[in-house]
Amino acid sequence: VALVTQEVHLFSGTLREDLLLARPAATDSELWKALHAVGLDESSRWLPEGLDTAIGAGNPEVGPEAAQQLSLARMLLRQPPVLIMDEATSEAGSEHAEVLEEAARKVTQGRTCLVVAHRLDQARSADRILVMEAGRIVEDGDHASLIAAGGRYARAYTQWEHGQES
Repeated sequence: VALVTQEVHLFSGTLREDLLLARPAATDSELWKALHAVGLDESSRWLPEGLDTAIGAGNPEVGPEAAQQLSLARMLLRQPPVLIMDEATSEAGSEHAEVLEEAARKVTQGRTCLVVAHRLDQARSADRILVMEAGRIVEDGDHASLIAAGGRYARAYTQWEHGQES
């Protein structure tokens, strides 16, 4: 079981060293494949020296969206059978929303995932959605069934969707 949260820790050292913590035997090619999958490449302003870019404490700060992408790349390298994502794309409200959402989709494919999110675009593709209020489950279903039911989820989703259009 692995956990990705909105608070990303980057280990002090090179990007390569940070990523190798997830899969110590990974080749540079595998590291780049994981980075490309989450939307980072050699031209990224956050990776001026590629895999040799110094990150973490004592080094220039990596933007919060890039830090989340690096955290998701670690999960692609690690390949945990169960993944818990707690607001793991919280920076998706930024200009990088589509990139982070696509990265999250790639990371969750083929594994059991528990996604804790307030962003309803993440819920849309879930097999099962639990709507909680005051610590209790008040609705349970997939996106289509909850929309059809017209309850709390449907109202929240409609409100969220209209907010995205403006």
